[in-house]
Amino acid sequence: MKRRADAILKRAQAEYLERLSPPRDPLLARMEAFAAEHRHPIADPEVGQLLRILVRTKKLRHILEVGTNIGYSVIVMGRECGRETVLETIEIDPGILATAKGFVSEAKLACDVRLHQGAALEVIPHLSGPFDFIFIDCVKTEYGQYLDGLLPKLERGAVIVCDNLLWGGEVAGGRGDANTIALRKFNRRIAGDPALTAIVLPLGDGTGVSVVN
Repeated sequence: MKRRADAILKRAQAEYLERLSPPRDPLLARMEAFAAEHRHPIADPEVGQLLRILVRTKKLRHILEVGTNIGYSVIVMGRECGRETVLETIEIDPGILATAKGFVSEAKLACDVRLHQGAALEVIPHLSGPFDFIFIDCVKTEYGQYLDGLLPKLERGAVIVCDNLLWGGEVAGGRGDANTIALRKFNRRIAGDPALTAIVLPLGDGTGVSVVN
């Protein structure tokens, strides 16, 4: 979730693009309000729309989300999937995961949703691939380690979407904090990794889209 409307773009541009965003259905709108009230960092609506489009373009069999939070992105992606799709997601906080389970249950998704409680770096080694779509929105200093653990589980053509890669624009500045430094390093990695074809978009708080070569 971006920290303000003009975190990346100028305010007039950002507000114009937000006005173009399609209205959310009552459940997603309620989840956005819940997240704002309780300060849960969920994906921005425009990132949700990108996820929706990308998932819809492929008949996915196996999706993994790293960082469930309250389940907003699970529902956004899951609504584009049929019964043939397995959607797995990881959340470290059992209380937040319980909230996510409630929202996901209410959404009545057709796909098979599997929620894992635990630290992502501990859960990932125990998951079976191959995955054909990954959404990463978790501990920023661990993005590189998530990629290390997941690349062997990804098939050719798999899509990886990563949130918050511009970090409020901080990655383009000076040294910064641990999150900024880690994300700057991660951006350089995906941009130059021969195993990936990648781009970082000024969408939300910076969204990376990569395809496995």
